[in-house]
Amino acid sequence: MKRNLIIGMFLALAACAPKEDVGGGTKAGGQSAVLLQKEGNKTAEFSSPVALSAQANEVGTQKSVAYQVQLFKENNSNLAAYVTLDDSQVAKYNSLYGTKYTVLPAKYISYTKTLNIKAGNILSDEGTAKVTVSDELKDNTAYMFALRLSSVNGASVTPNTQLLMVSFEKVKGQIKNTLAVTRDEFLAVDNGGYSSVSDIGSTFTLEGLINVQKFRSNPDDLGEAGISTFMGTEGETLLRFGDSGIEPDYLQANGQKIDVKFKTNQWYHIALVVDGSKTIAYINGKKVSEFTKSGSLSTFYIGKSWSEYRGIVARFSELRLWSVARTAQQIKDGMYEVNPTESGLYAYWKMNEVKENKIPDASGNNRYLILQGQADKSGRQTIKLHEEEKGVKITE
Repeated sequence: MKRNLIIGMFLALAACAPKEDVGGGTKAGGQSAVLLQKEGNKTAEFSSPVALSAQANEVGTQKSVAYQVQLFKENNSNLAAYVTLDDSQVAKYNSLYGTKYTVLPAKYISYTKTLNIKAGNILSDEGTAKVTVSDELKDNTAYMFALRLSSVNGASVTPNTQLLMVSFEKVKGQIKNTLAVTRDEFLAVDNGGYSSVSDIGSTFTLEGLINVQKFRSNPDDLGEAGISTFMGTEGETLLRFGDSGIEPDYLQANGQKIDVKFKTNQWYHIALVVDGSKTIAYINGKKVSEFTKSGSLSTFYIGKSWSEYRGIVARFSELRLWSVARTAQQIKDGMYEVNPTESGLYAYWKMNEVKENKIPDASGNNRYLILQGQADKSGRQTIKLHEEEKGVKITE
C-alpha cells in the first residue's frame, strides 16, 4: 500500500508539471528523487514558497526551514543527495508571478549541502536552511532564495520537484503574516493533549490583535447563541463575541459585556487584565471597562469554547499570555510588538511563522500552538499563514 501511494504521488507530480519541466523523472525500473519540505512532508513546489519572517529587533537570531529528499522506491545501497543555492530561480519566479523579490545574499544563509539516504530507506537525513537576521538586511524588503536538489547518486532528479523556494522579510513597524481560522478550526497549546495553562496563576493578562471577517448576526447563522470565541477558558476567563442577551458583534470579557460595537474586516487590539479580584478590559490601548471579578485559566483554546459550534472566522496576530498584570501604558506601547524576553511573558504567539506545523512560542517557553479541527473538520490540521496585503494596522 505504501509503495502504491508513493508511485501515485510521483505520477501525479509528473502529470501536473509544466511541459518544459517534464523529463528526467521516473524511468521504468529506475530510481528517482524529489525534494521535500520537512513540515508535513510536502513536496517542494516552485509556485509555493516557504515564508520566513523576523521582527527588526530579532537581529542576531536565525530563522529556519527543514527539508529532506525522498526516493521513488527503497534503495539497496547508501546514497548521497546534494543541495545547492540557485539564485537564478528568483528572477524566474519574479517573471512568472509578477513579484519583486530581491535575492537574499548567500552570506546570510547556512544550509545542509549533503543529505544521506541509508540503504533500505526512501527518506534522507533532515537538512536545515538557516537565515541569520542581520542589521545589514533592509527592513520591510521581500527577499528570496532557492535551494536546488542538484543530484542524487544512483537516481535521477524529478525536475518539477527539485526546487524549494524560501521568502524572507525583516519586518519593522508592520506585520505582514497573520493566521486565519474558520469556525471549523481552533488552536490548542501543544502540551500532551491537555492545552493547559493552569500554572499561569490568578493574576494574568491576555492580549492580541484580531480581525473578524464574519459575526453570527444572520438569523440563519446564529450557531450557539451567536457566539464567536476569541480565546480563554470556558467557565473561567474567556474573551468571546455574542451570547444570550449579547449581540454577536459585541465583546464579552470575563463574563461582562463590553459596550463597544465591533466591525468586520477591521483590526483591533484586545487586552484583558485579571489582577486578583479586579478585571480591566482594553480595546486599542484604551481602557473600556473595569469591574470586580477574579479569574483563572486552565484548558486554553483560541477559537473554541464549550462546544465545537462556537468557532470564529478571523485572523490573529501577536497573541500573548502574561503571568503579570500589564499596566495601561505597557498595553498601549506593545500592541504591535513586545520584547520576547520581557519579564512575565508566559507565551507569545506572533502568528507570523510556522515550524513543523506548529505556531512557535517566541517567549522561548515552548508553548507551541497546534491547529485542530472542530464541527465539520476533525483531527490535526495543516497551518497556513495569511499574507496581509497592506499589513496590520489598527483603525481608531
